[in-house]
Formats: sequence, C-alpha cells, structure tokens
Amino acid sequence: MKEYTDQCFEQFGWIVGSIQNENERQLLKWGIQTHSPFEWLTYTTEELGELAQAILEHEYRDGTKEAVVKEAIQVATLALKIAEMFH
Repeated sequence: MKEYTDQCFEQFGWIVGSIQNENERQLLKWGIQTHSPFEWLTYTTEELGELAQAILEHEYRDGTKEAVVKEAIQVATLALKIAEMFH
C-alpha cells in the first residue's frame, strides 16, 4: 500500500477553489438547506463512506486519484458548512 505525505496545505488556493466550486454545485442541485446537526453529520458520514470506497477502488482496483480527490472535496465541503453554521 502506497503512503502519502501531508503536504501542509501547500496547494491551499486550489483546495479552497475546489471547495467553493463544490459548494456552488451543491447549491444548484439542492438549494440552500436547513437540517439538524445530526442530519448534517449523516450526510457528511455518507460522503465519507464514498471517500472510503474511492480509496479502496484506487488501492485495490483500477480506481482513479481523481475520484478520491472528488470525494475528499465533497467531505471537506460538508465539514466546512458544519463549522460555519456553528461559528
């Protein structure tokens, strides 16, 4: 199994841009949403499961790095929405 090194947010601009794009995509698809903290956590956990699946596919099958990044950005977007709501 390949190991990856923490890059200490050296690509922070790209990451923020990707999260902003994902947020816009979610807003277009679902609109502004109101949920309980437990519902937000459930949606984030579901996305985390998809990230786990993408990593599994990448490590053991023919999954792509792009799929892993896509799912990680979706998890990050929802996690940051939760942080923002509680701020």
